[in-house]
Amino acid sequence: MGKILVVDDERDVQTLILQRFRRAVRTGELEFLFAHDGQEALATLRARPDIDMVLSDINMPGMDGLTLLDHLPQVNSDIRAVMVSAYGDLGNVRAAMNRGAFDFIIKPIDFADLEATIHKTLEACQAVRRLRDALQETRTAEAASRAQAARMRRVLDGSPIGVAIITEAGDPVYCNQRCTDLFGVPADTLQHHCAPTLFRHVQERLPNRASGIDALSVSDEIHYVREDGRTVWMAMSVDRTSYENQPVFIVWLYDITERKVQAEALRRAKDSAEQALADLERMQSDLIRAEKMAVIAQLIAAVAHEINTPVGIALTAATHLQTASEGIIMTFNGGQLRKSDFQDYVGTASEVSTLLVANIERAAALIQSLKLVTEGKASSPRSRVGLRDYLSDIVLAVQVQPAAAGHELVLECPDGLALDTYPGALTEVLLALLTNAFAHAFEAAPAPVGFGVSESDQLEDSIRRPGQVTVSVRMMGDERVELRVSDNGRGIPADIQPRLFQPFTTTRRGAGSMGLGLYAVFNLVTGKLGGEIDIDSEVGRGTCVILRLPLDAP
Repeated sequence: MGKILVVDDERDVQTLILQRFRRAVRTGELEFLFAHDGQEALATLRARPDIDMVLSDINMPGMDGLTLLDHLPQVNSDIRAVMVSAYGDLGNVRAAMNRGAFDFIIKPIDFADLEATIHKTLEACQAVRRLRDALQETRTAEAASRAQAARMRRVLDGSPIGVAIITEAGDPVYCNQRCTDLFGVPADTLQHHCAPTLFRHVQERLPNRASGIDALSVSDEIHYVREDGRTVWMAMSVDRTSYENQPVFIVWLYDITERKVQAEALRRAKDSAEQALADLERMQSDLIRAEKMAVIAQLIAAVAHEINTPVGIALTAATHLQTASEGIIMTFNGGQLRKSDFQDYVGTASEVSTLLVANIERAAALIQSLKLVTEGKASSPRSRVGLRDYLSDIVLAVQVQPAAAGHELVLECPDGLALDTYPGALTEVLLALLTNAFAHAFEAAPAPVGFGVSESDQLEDSIRRPGQVTVSVRMMGDERVELRVSDNGRGIPADIQPRLFQPFTTTRRGAGSMGLGLYAVFNLVTGKLGGEIDIDSEVGRGTCVILRLPLDAP
C-alpha cells in the first residue's frame, strides 16, 4: 500500500482526489491523508512515519510548500515530495526542485498525469528504501557483503530511476541499467564515460560540501548530449552516504526529457501567440493611423478647394478696384475730374470693399478651420478651449467636404462652456464621428424590387432626402459636459451595435471601410480624454453618439 499525504489549502482538492482514486483506495492500493498547510503536514508526518510521499501545493497560507520542503529531510529522509504549481509559476517549481522536490505537477491538474506521477514516485520510494536497506545490510553484515551487493544491484538494475554511486574523489563505484539507457553507452564503458560528467555536476552544485554523512541532499536539472546526438534531460538528486566503508555520493537520475520537450513546445507556442498579438496590435495601430490620415487629407483638400472661391472673388474685386483707382487718378491729374466721376468711384470702392471684407473673412474662417484640422493630427498639448468657438471651426471644416454636400450640419452649444482637455485628441474624435455620420447615415440603398409602394419604399425615400447632423452640448451636474453627435439617417442594425467599438467592425467593408474609426474613438475618449461614450441607434430613425467628458481631463 502506498501512503500519500496531500497538502493543499483548497478543501475541494480532498473530494476530487478521493473521487478520482476511489477504486485504488477501496482496494487498499493507496491511502490518502490530507493536511491544509505546512504546519499541519509536519504534525501528520511525525505521527505517521510510514507515509511514502507528499503531494503539496506551493502557495498556501501559513507555512508554504517551499518551507515544508526544507523540513522534510529532518522528519523523514525517505519521503519524496511532488509539488503542485501553476504553469506561469515555473520559478517556484525550479526553487522546489532545488530544495529536494522529486517531481512537480502543473495546474490545472491532469489526473492521468497525476496518477502516473504517483505510481512512479511510489516506485522510486520503494526503490530508494530497498537501496537503503541493502546499503544498511552491507554495513551491518560484512560477511554477507557480496550477496548483499548482488541483491542491491538486482534491485537497482530493475529501478526506473538511474542510480550512480561516486566517491568524493570522483571515482565511479556503480551505475545501474537505467543509467545505461539514459546515457546511451554500453554498460562496460558507462562508468568511465559518464561518471566525470556526473561528478562535475555534483561539484558545481555543491561548492561547500558538508563534512558529515547524510548532511547533504540537493536536486537540480541537468542535460546530456549522447553520442547519437539526442539530448536527454534528467532531474538529478544527490545524497551523501557511506558505501563499503567510504563516503560516497549517490546520484539519482529521473528522465524528464518528454516533459521538457512539452514545456519547450508550450513556451514556443506562447511566444508565437504573443508575437502574433503584437503584430496584430501594430497592424491595428498602422491601419488606424492610415484611416485618420485619409480623413484629414480629405478635409484639408475640401477646405483648400473652398478657399479658392473667396480668394478668387477677392482677387477679382481688388483688380477691379485697382483699375478704377488708376482711372480716377489719371482723370484727377489731367484736371478733368468731375463730381459725377468721383461719386461713381466712391460707390465702386464701397461695393468692392464690402465684397473684399466678406470674402476675406470667409477665407480666414476656412484657413482657421484648416489650421485646427492640421493641429489635430499631432499630439497637441493640454489646453483650455471655449467649446462654442472650437466646435464652430470643426463644423466649418466638415461642412465643405463632399460627403456633407446636400445635408445640414447644425451646432447647438451655449456660450461660456470651456474644457481643460487635449484639443488634438478631441478634434480627432469629432472629425471621425462627423465623417462617419455623413459616410454611413445618408447613403442611399438600392431601390426595392416589386410593385406598389411598401414600407421599405417609404424608408428608402426618406433616406434619400437631405439629412441633418446635429452637434449639441449641455452641462451635466457632475462637473462633466455631454456632447451629442446625432443624425436622422438610416440607423445601425441591432446585430452590429454590441460590436461597434471592436476593431474591424463595419457595414461598408466592400466600399473600402476598415472598421477602425469607432475603435480609435473609443480608445481616445475612454483613455486620453477620460470620458465615456455610448451609442443609441434604431434602424430607420437615426443614430446618436453620446460623449460624456470631464471639464478637467485627467
